[in-house]
Amino acid sequence: MAEPAGDGVSFVVPVFDKSEHLPALCATLRAQKGDFAREYVFVDDGSRDDSLSKLRFLTAGWPATVIVTQPNRGSAAATNAGLFAATLPYVKFVDADDLLHPDCTRRLLGALRGSDAGLAFCAREEFRPGIRPDTAAEVAEGPPQRLDAPLPLILRNSLFNPTQILVRTALAQAVGGCDRRAVHSQEYGLALRLAHRAPFVRVPERLCFHLVGQPDTLSTHRDRQLARVTLAVALFVGDHPDLPAALVRRARTRAASRALRHRRRHRDGTSLLPHLWRSLRARLPVRDSAAFIRDCAAAIAPLPVPPEGEG
Repeated sequence: MAEPAGDGVSFVVPVFDKSEHLPALCATLRAQKGDFAREYVFVDDGSRDDSLSKLRFLTAGWPATVIVTQPNRGSAAATNAGLFAATLPYVKFVDADDLLHPDCTRRLLGALRGSDAGLAFCAREEFRPGIRPDTAAEVAEGPPQRLDAPLPLILRNSLFNPTQILVRTALAQAVGGCDRRAVHSQEYGLALRLAHRAPFVRVPERLCFHLVGQPDTLSTHRDRQLARVTLAVALFVGDHPDLPAALVRRARTRAASRALRHRRRHRDGTSLLPHLWRSLRARLPVRDSAAFIRDCAAAIAPLPVPPEGEG
């Protein structure tokens, strides 16, 4: 299945201290199949290793390639820098230590093109350091599934990481990209914003490969990860006072449930009563739901200090 050249894709790759992963990443980017225009936007977010020099070496001679450099501002700011530098109709985000199947972009583009959806996402396969997955294994294609109301699903759980998604550039830019206040939950803040505006499309195949098990990364600290995701929900609810009351109540109860489960897992001798009471209150009318959900996030783990500026 060929795509017309007008369906151009900007590959946006934030990079921070990923030198060892860049050769494999660049190889899978260049191996993407499909007859569509493409550009490559890398954002070096103040790397302390030789990521920038290696990136320049690996991409030397690539057409339509931009390397943006900036002081370290975090993943959300780096992702936004790439998003707003993109010039083609679609953006394919890729984490710098993840990998893509050769058909990944083609399949996501085919599912999104011609629909009114704002985002397409595929399934993923996880792999561990030192184990290179077979990124080119044959994958049977299945029918895409349209999600007409993705916001309730997204409020409950993040459905994907950045490498799994393809978005419409204009829409992602129009919603402001990632919420920089939701530090280290860049794709979740963007997903919430997009889910509020347009349907999603799910592609069932595992077309990307996500590195797990790296020491001292956010994915290895489940509590911090849950706190940041919950904070992203609080910020989104605060920004959208027009959300249906039932949906906001669902977001409150989900956040309170996370906080209660966290306290049960990490009993420190303190009473669970305040957390049980919070879970009950979540189902009742609350004056400030955003503040309530933020309190739940803080009960899970200390919240990161947001960067200066707008979200």
